[in-house]
Amino acid sequence: MSPGSVSSPPDRSGNQKPSPFVDLGLSAKLADRAAKAGLVTPTPIQNVAITALLSGQDARVIAPTGTGKTACYLLPVLEMVSRKKNTTALIIVPTRELARQVAEMGRHLAPTPSLNPFAVYGGAHEVQADTRSRRKPQKPETDPEDGMPPADTRIIVATPGRLLDLLRAERIDLASCRHLVLDEGDRLMTAEFRDEMQAIHALLPQQRQTILASATLSDGSASAAQDFLHKPQHIEPAGGTRPSVRQAILFVEQGEKQAAAEALLRRHPDRSAIIFVATREEADTLTHHLRKRRLSAVVLHGRLTQPTRNAAIHDFETGTAAILVATDIAARGLDIGQVGQVINMAPPTQPDTYLHRIGRTGRAGRPGWAATLCAATERKTMRKIEAELGLKLAVLPVPPLSRQSPAPHSPKPRRQGSR
Repeated sequence: MSPGSVSSPPDRSGNQKPSPFVDLGLSAKLADRAAKAGLVTPTPIQNVAITALLSGQDARVIAPTGTGKTACYLLPVLEMVSRKKNTTALIIVPTRELARQVAEMGRHLAPTPSLNPFAVYGGAHEVQADTRSRRKPQKPETDPEDGMPPADTRIIVATPGRLLDLLRAERIDLASCRHLVLDEGDRLMTAEFRDEMQAIHALLPQQRQTILASATLSDGSASAAQDFLHKPQHIEPAGGTRPSVRQAILFVEQGEKQAAAEALLRRHPDRSAIIFVATREEADTLTHHLRKRRLSAVVLHGRLTQPTRNAAIHDFETGTAAILVATDIAARGLDIGQVGQVINMAPPTQPDTYLHRIGRTGRAGRPGWAATLCAATERKTMRKIEAELGLKLAVLPVPPLSRQSPAPHSPKPRRQGSR
């Protein structure tokens, strides 16, 4: 979501129409900030969730990726924190990229600078320390050199590991926290974060509202989240939680997958693409191959320094690079508008991961397309995904595999999307 100058159109008398966000319970000042940030008409999930969240009751908010979930919880949290002095909010997210993105959106929406969210995540100091990066990403004006939130910060966005480190060092105090958000809550409740989240839970005040937001919620994650939630509302948009993305399978030999992915990219040279792989090594290898084939690709995975990760996202967002090759670090939360297609180099092991991956395209009502390359040994995994999600995907023929190097692939620059 990019800030803009969009506002509600005037009525016949020439007066400005009240924002529909005011009807949902937000202040006129916050609704005006939302309009200036490009949020004029609430999405279906925002329509059903904002008023419910303003009640202060715990909630599970389940909606497809790209439908406005981030603003769905940010707006009520900003409203409630602004109403009561000496109260704070904590938003926990699973990745650094999502922490930065949520904090940035919050700064666009905050009605006063005192409510600007602050992002806390591991590796933040690298932005200052790594002078070897070809581009030093700009930091928010409020970020101090050591990556520590100022004492008067009222909304913190944090990854679990870094948050726990600062809590144990008594650098962050949660005594005044009255609103907790678990964004991508299904992943936060998995074994990957279990120990950290349990330790954080023990340090949280009991008198608080907890909001779990996610595109999916498995039975296991829902069970693990019970420790955080008290009699939660369950909120979904009308029409369910299935993403509206055209999807297909291409059966291809393992050794031909790189050529098949390239053929898909060449077929639609005006489309930007995110290509998902299973490992960091695969990401590096595929990116090197695409660059040799004169395709403008950048890579994103957890072994890279934070400045390098930031630069890759920046290049992809601005259209400097047409292709982002990534591990599942990019499957959740990244909100990049107008991503034309998603290519899975292999079926992921979990159906939920499949949904999160394909949710990077077709965001905010835009058309999207996703293809999964499937070798003979991977067909069982693909059938499991189809069965558990109730899908029957079209099978497409593999495009002709060219060994020549056509003109470079360079779609138009993109705008950030709207979560």
